[in-house]
Amino acid sequence: MPAKDRFDQARAAFEEWRKDVSQNFYTGNRVFQNMLRFFMGDDAFTAIQPQLQAFGSVCASVIDPAATENDRIGNHPQLLRWNDLGQRTEEIHFHPSYHVAGRAAIESGILALQAQPGHALQQAALFFLLSHCGEMGHACPIACTSGLIRALQNKGDDLLRRRYLPGLLSSDYDRRLVGAQFITEIQGGSDVGANACTAVPVDGKPGVWRISGEKWFCSVANADLFLVSARPENAADGTRGLGAFVVPRRLPEGSLNGFRIRRLKDKFGTRTLATGEIDFEQAIGYQLGAIDEGFKIIIEMVLNVSRWFNAIGSCGLMQRGYLEARAFASRRTAFGAPIIRYPLVQEALAEIKASLYAGLASTLYLSRLIDLMDLQQTTDKEKAVHRLLVNINKYSTSVAASLALRRAQEILGGNGAVETFSVIPRLYRDSVVYESWEGSHNVLCLQVLRDCRKYGFHQAYFETLLQQVNSVSQPELSSYQQSLLQMIRQAESRFNGLLQASEAEAQLFIRGNIDYLARLFQASVLLAFADWEARQHLRSDTPAVLRFFVHRFLEPFHLPNQDSDYLALLQLAHG
Repeated sequence: MPAKDRFDQARAAFEEWRKDVSQNFYTGNRVFQNMLRFFMGDDAFTAIQPQLQAFGSVCASVIDPAATENDRIGNHPQLLRWNDLGQRTEEIHFHPSYHVAGRAAIESGILALQAQPGHALQQAALFFLLSHCGEMGHACPIACTSGLIRALQNKGDDLLRRRYLPGLLSSDYDRRLVGAQFITEIQGGSDVGANACTAVPVDGKPGVWRISGEKWFCSVANADLFLVSARPENAADGTRGLGAFVVPRRLPEGSLNGFRIRRLKDKFGTRTLATGEIDFEQAIGYQLGAIDEGFKIIIEMVLNVSRWFNAIGSCGLMQRGYLEARAFASRRTAFGAPIIRYPLVQEALAEIKASLYAGLASTLYLSRLIDLMDLQQTTDKEKAVHRLLVNINKYSTSVAASLALRRAQEILGGNGAVETFSVIPRLYRDSVVYESWEGSHNVLCLQVLRDCRKYGFHQAYFETLLQQVNSVSQPELSSYQQSLLQMIRQAESRFNGLLQASEAEAQLFIRGNIDYLARLFQASVLLAFADWEARQHLRSDTPAVLRFFVHRFLEPFHLPNQDSDYLALLQLAHG
């Protein structure tokens, strides 16, 4: 074959690969659809199918191309401090593609769903589809706005709710209000108790304060409303002395509300999201809840919501990475065959898929818990599981997403490092940022350690693991069931021992234990899901993926070269 024909043939294969990925991120994802039906029930799932199918198409055909355009060099957000008349505006300019993506995302109704409780699973489904496109400048604002909605619904006074909730819940892109949370300060980072921003009450105006100080990591710097932590005069040190305040960007007459943006940060990932450093100078802030419960409000109603969204987003990144890598491997020919036929490529694809299924299972489980909590239908045990799982799951899924996207880059070879060749480099960069958002890995793991030592929440966690595994009834899954039951008992014994260890030893070894506990939870949910699929007579690769996941991540001494079925398992798990 002439050289030119070979070149043309290779380019034609790349074109076919791009077509193979998807024109709709929902319709071809059978396991996602089955999981939603498993957690929601038939009626609720059927009711939202048209919305998800429509939005899956919008994400693939409208939002994704706009996100790609918006991330090109020169199209990132720009800070415009002054207008043409020399007046300070602190405006942030976005490329038109930013608004194309944002309009389609907001018009899905993803935030409007929060007007009534019980829509967390539906909201998670929409956000999962949206996250196939990466963070793209809008995933973080949606998560932050969602948290502010919850905080206002639960702790805002009547005036704050009437003034701001309609705009925050709006699906009208041009009239909506965008929320943000500015907690981090330069001297403290994750040590929120070291925060030094001050709050001074305004005489004669109960609940109105003047906020002053610096915030160091302010994502969604273009927001209309900022949730800010600040310390009233003479308040206690540490987190106990922090209040929570809603600070509008502009005062009612339209002037800026006592803040200035020092600069926008040049980040490794999420580059189309405006993240800056902001100084507040006597800004008007409205008290949210009791002044001494600010940190509790921030954690339970804002950061925990963002951690939940972060996990959904990480799953969306993994799903897109798998789609890209598998389609590429099916079309890319090397050494005389499509590379998907080679066992090492199959193993890499199986690793991505196993991490995806596992993360999606635990995150949708968490979403259902949030629905039950919002509807006030949870037991104390379920509340305890939520308290641990929201931290464990965020940590686990964000780590898994970065690793999965690295494997996807590996499958694409040198092309996987080229920004203009595929979406993988952008998704990988975003995933690294997801790992740091809303609590670093160590902070989240140490929080779990404190919660288990102080409140014994791990007991509910292990009871739930056993309950899920013991509920399995299909004979073909009994071997998985028995293996997991043994692993759970051993893990519980090790974890109880860790809780009795010295503080230094417990801190040193908690992270490895959390890794294992996260995977145990994911495997138990996957097993329950596989059991449900079998009872529904649904053809599925879940058992094969579960088996691979257990071998790879839960059996430290499993040796694939001594497993005669391992190669066949790879072919089942990546298919």
